[in-house]
Amino acid sequence: MISHQRLKSGTLLLLLLFSCMGRAQNITVVNNSHVPIHIDYANKKADIGINQKKTVSGKGEIRLIYGNDKKINRNIQLFLNPPESLSVNVNDTFVKFTGDKSELHDYVNHGLEGDLKLKISEYQNYYQKNDAKGFIRTSEMYLGDVLKKVERLNNSPSGREDRHYKEIERMAKDQWFFTVFMSFGSSKIDNTEKELLLYYFDKYLKKDIAKFSCNSWSDYNILRRYSLHRKLLNLQLPKYEIVEHTDEDEINQYLPAKCQEFYFRGSYNFWIHKKDTVRAERDRKILTEKFHARL
Repeated sequence: MISHQRLKSGTLLLLLLFSCMGRAQNITVVNNSHVPIHIDYANKKADIGINQKKTVSGKGEIRLIYGNDKKINRNIQLFLNPPESLSVNVNDTFVKFTGDKSELHDYVNHGLEGDLKLKISEYQNYYQKNDAKGFIRTSEMYLGDVLKKVERLNNSPSGREDRHYKEIERMAKDQWFFTVFMSFGSSKIDNTEKELLLYYFDKYLKKDIAKFSCNSWSDYNILRRYSLHRKLLNLQLPKYEIVEHTDEDEINQYLPAKCQEFYFRGSYNFWIHKKDTVRAERDRKILTEKFHARL
């Protein structure tokens, strides 16, 4: 039989576990700007007046929308554990963090992308010298530097197994891929580009290529390049049903539906820019009716 003491200990452990699971991170948004701020968080909305503040509970991210015209917005990524808390001090031109993991939040929301983009010119120099190995070595080194900094600032006993570290790692790799792939390429693929495409495909994309989806223009452009050059690279890519036929079916058939959507978003934006309302309306209908996209 289970002893009364063991049963009591087990009950206390469960109560503690459920208590921690139910508690959300506390975020205080302080509006030091010269306009009202609207915030979206955890499927809720709130308004914060000038020189006012509001404390909310949520997970994942907070979206800040400046002014009544709502033309300027910013997403703040959050990486807290209960009962940690953070203050987000909003100014007209910047956001300052104070509280738990403030340095981590400052780096992820402000510094990380800049650190990666600063390396683009260095990558391009390697590409122009046809030095694929130097390009690869340098890009991997800079990714490693960023992830080491994230691990240090996150300061979790779980190290790289921490769930917040893994979230930031995915974000960092997405941004890193953008800087890497925009640093090489020409109208006619050469041996250096071929070596680079094959290296990054084999190491980072091949294993999960069947699960690949497009969450950004960068994702779309990367997969499109592999589809465009698949014969030259001797790649086996999964095939997908064409949602809407175009002159690029030969390329789009290797893109999942979400990636095909980005093709039409690009076309839609192009015709809007050209003020061709007929073609823009055609693409709008395809996006909303075939892809159920929000514009």
